Amino acid sequence: MTQPDVVPEKLNNPINIRIIFGILGVGVVIYALLNTLNEDTAGNLAFALSVGIASGVAVSSFIVSKRYWGTAVFGKSYLALGFAYFSYALAEVLYYTFDLILGIEPYPSVADIFFFGLYPLTITHLILNIRFFNAKISKPSKIWLPLIPIVFLIVYGYISFTEFEEANFDFYYGMIFVAIASITLSIAILGASVFRQGVIGVAWLLLVIGILMNATGDLWYYHLEVFGEYFDAHPVTVVWYVSNLVMIYALYKHQKIL
Repeated sequence: MTQPDVVPEKLNNPINIRIIFGILGVGVVIYALLNTLNEDTAGNLAFALSVGIASGVAVSSFIVSKRYWGTAVFGKSYLALGFAYFSYALAEVLYYTFDLILGIEPYPSVADIFFFGLYPLTITHLILNIRFFNAKISKPSKIWLPLIPIVFLIVYGYISFTEFEEANFDFYYGMIFVAIASITLSIAILGASVFRQGVIGVAWLLLVIGILMNATGDLWYYHLEVFGEYFDAHPVTVVWYVSNLVMIYALYKHQKIL
């Protein structure tokens, strides 16, 4: 297959809104199912879905990367995205292996290295595309871009310090993940604003919305963990699934229109 040298100025492959509603419907069904099953079964289902859907994002990204490796930016940027979600899927496997099979406390563990790996690789994907399509960042963007992580860190730092009553290991460990997740969120919002009317069009916007949803879910999760309120059937689990399914659909559209 001949590799495209340029990105077309206009894209005529619109998003199928029925598929988007279908993804949301799948999320509702999964949420209802997780809250119907007993705790152990729900945990196993949550694990299988998490690994399966994240792997789907990774494989879809690798396909896009291979197909458009000869282009100026898409090959490398989608390779980074593929490794990001491969890292996440591997982290889930390691976490559940430690917890359920080996009976070892999975927090903290080597799995956290791969959970963390999701963020710098996703940021790499976003920055490569943002630089390629819009080298200049507006002055207002330069203000709110760092403001988002600062606000999240202040809020998380306050509630976690209040809960832990000291700046202990959990406090600093959580701050690290909140910092990188909020930075990812901030750059994803920038990417959405850059590409809303850009040459890649709605397919890119849909992909970035998926990344944005995932980062938002992560930040929600880190706040829940401070109070020990997270469980497998929590709504935030479905946010992750829906965001990844949206990304898979967006990546499918990228294969058709780039």
